[in-house]
Amino acid sequence: MNHARIATEALRFRLGTLVTKAAGPQGLDPVEAGDILITCADPGVDQALRLVGQTWKQAGLVPESIDRPWSAGDSARLRSVGGTALLDALDELVSGVSRCRFRD
Repeated sequence: MNHARIATEALRFRLGTLVTKAAGPQGLDPVEAGDILITCADPGVDQALRLVGQTWKQAGLVPESIDRPWSAGDSARLRSVGGTALLDALDELVSGVSRCRFRD
């Protein structure tokens, strides 16, 4: 499995849960952000990705599809099983992009 692609799909999912007029935060490319998250080896990011993976498994979703674009049905099931803990983990990924992007 490709962890950067898992992070990318998790970010796309989280951004899709936000009600905004724009498609997402200005300048946030999920593919680039996924690569940034995995490259920086941030412990908070690692923990958040583990929770995403555990929730995916608990939701009974196909493990091999976690690093591909998530269907609407998969996303709904994941959100239903993961609840606020999943959203908190996804928010950790979003904030992790800022921490990792500007780390010296």
